[in-house]
Amino acid sequence: MNFKESTVLITGAGTGMGLEAAKWFSEQGSQVVMVARNEARLKKEAEQLKNASYIACDLSQLDQLHSLVENIKLNFQDLNLVFLNAGMATNYALLDNSQAYVASINEMLTNFHPAVYLTHHLAPLLELKEDAAFIITTSGVAFAPDLSHPTYSATKAALHNYILGLRLVLQRKKSPIKLYELMAPLVDSPFSKAVKSDLKVSASSVIERLIIGIENQEYEIRPGLSEEIYQTYLRSPEEALLMVNQATGA
Repeated sequence: MNFKESTVLITGAGTGMGLEAAKWFSEQGSQVVMVARNEARLKKEAEQLKNASYIACDLSQLDQLHSLVENIKLNFQDLNLVFLNAGMATNYALLDNSQAYVASINEMLTNFHPAVYLTHHLAPLLELKEDAAFIITTSGVAFAPDLSHPTYSATKAALHNYILGLRLVLQRKKSPIKLYELMAPLVDSPFSKAVKSDLKVSASSVIERLIIGIENQEYEIRPGLSEEIYQTYLRSPEEALLMVNQATGA
């Protein structure tokens, strides 16, 4: 993929891996469209990058998703790479009288439903390009849940399943769109501040691993701990479950 000639949409671009991805693509000469909820922070970060613009959007709101797609179709018709990275996680324990039901709804509205909406509505635009791809962030907890973020883990498992199905559909259609899944490990970012662990890695190192995976056409990219969880899961799902929760201290 020629990143210098790419137009890249990145959700969750205000902090963490999304921001590191925006910086990396900007440095390669890509046109970068940064999307996040916090407009003030997004504007500040975009102004520090070359070839970057921003769109404030709460992806959990259907009307804002619709407006985002219309904005892209109108102003960024060269779009060929979409990195769906936005997410939210609620730290709590199951069966502890918490608001598990409400948390699960909010997490699905941010972590899962926007990926379904945006892949469906942006695929027709990407299919016009010879070199096009979706990248969707999931997590190693798609294989075994973290009990301190139980319904977040479930949203990532659902998203992983959706990606497998969507990739097969794209292949059967002989679509030019490639679909990469970034199964993130524990990343040292504001997103994971509730998790106390010595196993956290930098957001920049995960993006470096992502780019290597794209260049090698490695469709399921599992940096660091995520690869360890995957290999353990293949051997013993029960062992993987214990491993994840030892890592997060749950």
